[in-house]
Amino acid sequence: METRSLQSQWSNEGNRLAGSIPYNSPTTIYERGRRWTEIVRPGAFRNALDSKGDIIATFNHNPDRLLGRTSAGTLRLNDGPDALRFEIDLPAHAEDVREMIQRGDLKGASFTFGVRKGGETWSQDRSTRELNDLYLSELGPVASPAYSESSVQLRSADADWLVLMQMAIDLAENEARSLNTTK
Repeated sequence: METRSLQSQWSNEGNRLAGSIPYNSPTTIYERGRRWTEIVRPGAFRNALDSKGDIIATFNHNPDRLLGRTSAGTLRLNDGPDALRFEIDLPAHAEDVREMIQRGDLKGASFTFGVRKGGETWSQDRSTRELNDLYLSELGPVASPAYSESSVQLRSADADWLVLMQMAIDLAENEARSLNTTK
């Protein structure tokens, strides 16, 4: 599994967290002593959303800080032409997350993914990695962002501008497949 963080913008319009994982937004990744440019391409999550399963939303990648999940309907995902959009109905125990957003302390979102077989393309000199087909297991707000083109905000419960679908993949399947692709 790999994790990517997103620079985000937040507002305090309610208890719904809305955000996106942007497509075609080059980001510099530093990992395992290497540096490269990474780009998530449109449709990279299409197969993940078409699969049966469950995706979770957490705070700082901590499953003990569960914020929502697709199987419960408290996390909704929609794959658009410019981004994968998500919306989380924040639970009562996430009052600290809401407060950090209101204070401006929390400015990032992140996602955990695996690359499907054949789902990445590297440039000849391995300086650029394009992500075309990914498993998605988890996403949510984090303290340390990396991707600069994302947008995340708190929305009121009656927000009707975002039509979201409930599709997900199985977390255990993602972890198993991800381990196979990194060997």
